[in-house]
Formats: sequence, structure tokens, C-alpha cells
Amino acid sequence: MAEHHQKRNSAIQRVALVLTCAIAFALLAPPRAANAQDAFSCIEELTDDEVQYRIRFIEGKLQDGKKHAARWRYSWMGVYLALGGVTTYLAIDANNDNNDADYFGWGVLSLSFYAGALLSAASPAPDVWGAKRIRRMDGSTDVARQAKLMSATETLKKANGVQGFAAGPLGIVGGLTFGVVVGSIKATQWKGQSPGLTAALYIVPPFIAGIQNATAPREAMSAYESYRGIACSSHYYQQEQDALDFDFSAGPGGARFGIAF
Repeated sequence: MAEHHQKRNSAIQRVALVLTCAIAFALLAPPRAANAQDAFSCIEELTDDEVQYRIRFIEGKLQDGKKHAARWRYSWMGVYLALGGVTTYLAIDANNDNNDADYFGWGVLSLSFYAGALLSAASPAPDVWGAKRIRRMDGSTDVARQAKLMSATETLKKANGVQGFAAGPLGIVGGLTFGVVVGSIKATQWKGQSPGLTAALYIVPPFIAGIQNATAPREAMSAYESYRGIACSSHYYQQEQDALDFDFSAGPGGARFGIAF
């Protein structure tokens, strides 16, 4: 029976190692080139109407994504604290029974869960508070509105970075690495003891990291890329126009006539 558990633990180690290497390669692979323009380079050249439009765009996008960002952040904080509490209880119970193998397994899991809760609480949250802060900034003059747009753009950029980190593969790679290390320690230090817990050490950290990654908000990332596409565009698309816009052209192949409202 002990030999069977040892073979199963060895197989789990190999699978976890392969997954770790694969995701690490995806993480370290060169990123695709970004063709979007710099969002800060032309703020001083924009008209006041263009500045106000961009402020509304950024504030609206952050406001639209606020609920998801806040729900994801605080829900995962609660999940990690709950899992930390359960595994702490199991670690204490194993310690009272002088079961060192289970004490180690539940103990390291509880520490990882508390670390996850701490990271959730301590990481910046511009995607949560950004819209409210932008709305409260002074916009009474042209100069103030330019400064407001500069701050709003910086806030959206930070929100993009935070969500990019949360939705990126680094968390899964970290979970896999942690699982392989602690699972291997338990499998070699206490051979054949509580194989189910050993398997959980390999599987649970990357599994939870994967779920957290899959549910992470991405609205600010999408909004930032969209905004970079219009930030310094030579074409300013107003939401309201005072007059009709006529478009007429003719050539050998025919004619075109259009009216924009």
C-alpha cells in the first residue's frame, strides 16, 4: 500500500512540475507589441470639449466596472479568510493528536490562505475608488480640467495594471510552484501518510489561483486599451452636434451621399 501511495505521489509531482513549466513559459514569453498610442502625450493640445469628453469617458468606464471589481476583491478576501479559519482549526486538531504530517499540511495551507487574504486587502484598488475620486476633482477651469484629465488617465492606467496583474498567469504559476514545493516536502518527509492531504497540497493552491484568475475583473484593461485608441486621435467624435453633417462624393464608379445626425 505504501508503495502504491508513493507511485501516486510521484505521478502527481511530475504532472504539477510539467504544468508549472508550461505556465512559466507562457508568462516569460515575449509580449505582443502594443500599437496603441500614448494616452498622456497630447493632453495640453486638446480643446476643452475634447478634455471634458475624455474625462467623462474614463469616469464612466471606471464606474461601470466598479461593482465587479469591488465584489471580486472583497469576496475573495472573505473566501481566503474562511478557508484560513477552517485549515487553522484542522492544523490545531492535528497538532493535538501529535500528527506531524497533517499538522504540516493544514498549517501551510492556512498560511497560504491568510497570505491570499492579506494580498487582497493590501493591493491597490483604483478600479474601485477611481470613478469617485475623479468625480470629486475640481473641474471649474480649463487648466483644472486638464489636470483632472491627467489624473483620470493615470488612475485608469493604474487600474489597468492592477487588473492585468490579477488576471495574468503569475498567480497560477505561484500557486503551482507553492503546491509543488510543499507537496514534495510532505510526500518525502512523511511517505505514505495522509496521501489525500498530500494531493490537496499539490492541487488546491493552483486550483484556487486559477478560479481567482478566471473571475478577475478586466473592465479597466479593456477601457484603457479603448481609451489609448482615442486619447490623441485626430478625429474627435462628439456625443452631441449642433448641426447636421453632410457627406457627398462622386467619381467614375458612382456617387455617395450621407447625413450624420
